[in-house]
Amino acid sequence: MNGFKGRFTSIKDISDRRRLPRLGKIRLGGKMKSEKTGKTFPRETHYFVCPPEVQKHFGEQPTELPIMFPIEDPEVVFPQAFKFYGQSKGLKCIGNGETAIEFTEDGGVERECPCERYEKECQRRAHLMVLIPRVSCGGVYQIDLGSYHSIVDINSGIDYVRAMVGRFSWVPLILRRVPRETHGGNKRTTHYTLQVEFTGDIETINLLREDTKRILEGPRYALPAPIDENPKMDEGGVIEYTDEEENGQSEPSSKAESESEASKPEEKPEKADSKGNGQAFNDLQDTIKGDWKDLDALHAWWNDQAEAMQELTPSQNRILLAVYDKRCNDLRAGK
Repeated sequence: MNGFKGRFTSIKDISDRRRLPRLGKIRLGGKMKSEKTGKTFPRETHYFVCPPEVQKHFGEQPTELPIMFPIEDPEVVFPQAFKFYGQSKGLKCIGNGETAIEFTEDGGVERECPCERYEKECQRRAHLMVLIPRVSCGGVYQIDLGSYHSIVDINSGIDYVRAMVGRFSWVPLILRRVPRETHGGNKRTTHYTLQVEFTGDIETINLLREDTKRILEGPRYALPAPIDENPKMDEGGVIEYTDEEENGQSEPSSKAESESEASKPEEKPEKADSKGNGQAFNDLQDTIKGDWKDLDALHAWWNDQAEAMQELTPSQNRILLAVYDKRCNDLRAGK
């Protein structure tokens, strides 16, 4: 009997797994309350809204944080998708710009993505999972965001570091809030998007490269799945504004008001203001769908189109953004 004792001290596919805990959330704004109406509304801040243990090291309103990524998997440390929540707390539909899964009582149903909800209820959502070494190396903090510019800039920062060092995990980086003027809805607004920056010199890069093989071949830790809830139901803060949202927009203060808003007839997309607008819109679509070989070149071209897109309608801009997001995903997938 004693001979069998040492054979049953671990469980296959469970005992060999390692996972880091989530230590908390870092937010990009908070909920405010109107003195006149009593309604709550989301308010973006120019700084990170941090838990007390993070504020202890960086102050109450930090605009940058030193971070690291604990694993070499961008889909885990920075998952991104189109998401629709409706009036419920949980997720109702998730997609990648080509295909989506809508969750019903009978299970998941596959559908095209983006769909008619994209311009209204469905939005880009991403969850950044970071380690803050000066606070704790024992777990990660989650940051929820939805800005197109933040998603593109963080993806670009990760890819750039990996190109220089051969990895992006366990590399000292800076996460910043950066003011950016956007033009959604034909209105100029300043939002505070996120960027990941590497500030080391060539000597630092060479030292990091020397350790790349050891780190990539070392033990791998899983991360907790992101807390994924409807941002309207998140009492603690606000997901970063997307480029189309207006600062200070009120949220429904009751279930009855929510149902009233949901029952309103859908607005029809705006038509082009002129033949010139329509031609410019078509030309931009054709260029995005063109034979791009380099994702960075597509990013650079897109960033130069801000002035041209000011002449388009909000509906046209949203459609172009969806087409652009899809083309970027195709290039990342090698299509």
